[in-house]
Amino acid sequence: MSQQQQQARQRQKRDILSSEDQERLKERLNTSYSADILTIARHFGSRPLATTACVTDIDSNGITIEWQWADATKRKSATDEMQFAMRDITGPSSVLHEVSNLAIEAHKALGLAGEPQLTKDKREVDAKNLVDFTFRLPSPLSMASIAFGVGLLTYMALVSNVHPRLRFIRHWVSQDTCYHLFVWALIVHALEAGAVYAFCYLLKVIQPQQMDTKTQLKWTLGVALFGLGCLHDFAKRVSRQFALVGAN
Repeated sequence: MSQQQQQARQRQKRDILSSEDQERLKERLNTSYSADILTIARHFGSRPLATTACVTDIDSNGITIEWQWADATKRKSATDEMQFAMRDITGPSSVLHEVSNLAIEAHKALGLAGEPQLTKDKREVDAKNLVDFTFRLPSPLSMASIAFGVGLLTYMALVSNVHPRLRFIRHWVSQDTCYHLFVWALIVHALEAGAVYAFCYLLKVIQPQQMDTKTQLKWTLGVALFGLGCLHDFAKRVSRQFALVGAN
């Protein structure tokens, strides 16, 4: 990658968060979640006796936290700061997600009871605005029907001398027609699985709490094997997610 391309990429990354987004995030973190910011500073800054902490800067590369602590050697307050890199920033929501993860880790390391307030609030918001994409298999009847249909089509497409009880099908559909239907079914299932894989990947980048690689592969394999049996459920969840986004 050339230097110009790298500079353009850096400029594009900086533009992910507007100046208004940055100011709103700083104000929100420093007012509503000041205790969580202080917990992060105490743990990651190795200053368990830090008295105050605040976010001084946010951009697409990370977040900077400044804290004050009592310096016993100099008998006065001292100030220090640390920048926390964030690689997968896609907007304000992803910043809050990253800060929430930092707060959770700091909470556990310091042995604090309960959860960070930011984590609790974010879970409540996510429950209202984010659809659950946990993979579920189709009903046993649907899976059995799809497996029977696919198996029968494969048999009629690849076997010329079919079982006598199935020869009546040959009077209606030739082997060539069955073969073409079989190939088209494979192509359609592959395209459906590819589309689901791509959408899951996009969702994983934008909302990592909604999608992970394991769930992405489950949906992709499910659609590849069961076609509409899985795709219909997936499409309904996507539709609900877009409806929630539009309502907000």
